[in-house]
Amino acid sequence: MAPKKTLIVAGNNLPESLKEALTTLSEKTDGFETVPASIASFASGEPFAELFFGAAQDHAANRQQIKDADVVIVQSTAAPVSESCMQLMLAAATAKRYGAKSVTAVMPFAAFARQDREFEGRFASVAGEDFPQLLKAAGVDGVVTIDLHSKAAEAFYQQIFGAENAHFLSSAALAAETLTQGKATQKTVVFGAPDGADKPGDRGQQRAADVAKAAGLPDKGALFKIWKEHTGVSATKINRFEGDVAGKSCIIIDDMTDSGGTLRNAAKTLKQNGAKEAVCYITHGLFTGNALEHLMTEKTGNGYTIDRLVVADTVPDIAEKLAKLKAQYPAIGKRITIMPTASLITAKIKELHNSAAKTTAKTAPKRGI
Repeated sequence: MAPKKTLIVAGNNLPESLKEALTTLSEKTDGFETVPASIASFASGEPFAELFFGAAQDHAANRQQIKDADVVIVQSTAAPVSESCMQLMLAAATAKRYGAKSVTAVMPFAAFARQDREFEGRFASVAGEDFPQLLKAAGVDGVVTIDLHSKAAEAFYQQIFGAENAHFLSSAALAAETLTQGKATQKTVVFGAPDGADKPGDRGQQRAADVAKAAGLPDKGALFKIWKEHTGVSATKINRFEGDVAGKSCIIIDDMTDSGGTLRNAAKTLKQNGAKEAVCYITHGLFTGNALEHLMTEKTGNGYTIDRLVVADTVPDIAEKLAKLKAQYPAIGKRITIMPTASLITAKIKELHNSAAKTTAKTAPKRGI
């Protein structure tokens, strides 16, 4: 009997480049098949999921196909967050209801990771722990995501799914190539995070160091350091800076941005200390409201505060937001690059499939003569 194929379900909250890559993976790689699905919401906003939607095969054949199969559901849990998360959970629960052996949730962006700790004297949600618990309850057995916000958030996933089933991808190599094209030198480029220098184990600091290393720069002297403090609910100010940035291209590395205020403050500080240019790399560009416009149009001195922006496509609506911005400010398009992450995701899906196939082969009973 031929081994079961890994079934791929593409959610509705994905960039087109990733949808195309998933289709190519299933069409050109043995061991994969795409499941046609309708994952969306009613007009009222109520989410739903239907697998094998519009499929030509009959119900019995589809049921046999999903029974004991490994299912991979790919869905970014970006805005609209509540809908996209619920759609993912409904798709997972549906796969398990009809016999799937395992379900892996691949989330280019995993929501709620900022809510990763308790606060003394407050009764605040710790959704960084609650969300993976909900995924587990819905039938998810493993997760894959890119540049999760913090070590604390990673720990929740590892505790709930097991370290072997929680996979955290880094976009450092892709970002380094997109940002520098292999031309970075210690004399011309310096990297850093926009905050967190007061926290030695801070994930943001490590992320900046990883991109610098991927760009071929040595650890020593490759980073600037910024300390910030909160002055309000969403307001911050920088209170300390260290780094040799004069005359250099300064690349600010952050996993996500919402309003963009922290990035703008960091870029201003770099320019005040003699930076030639300020470039930002963001994995998850949330850009709520007019954040993207403010980020790219604000000026410091004789030029823009932020000269260039590279943002990954883990939050799918970045393309729509950029198109609207370019319609209003045509020249801005030359300063923004959207970086596809499909290669990271499809490589991991293939790795998990191959690993599962090896495990199955080892545990399969041997036939007698």
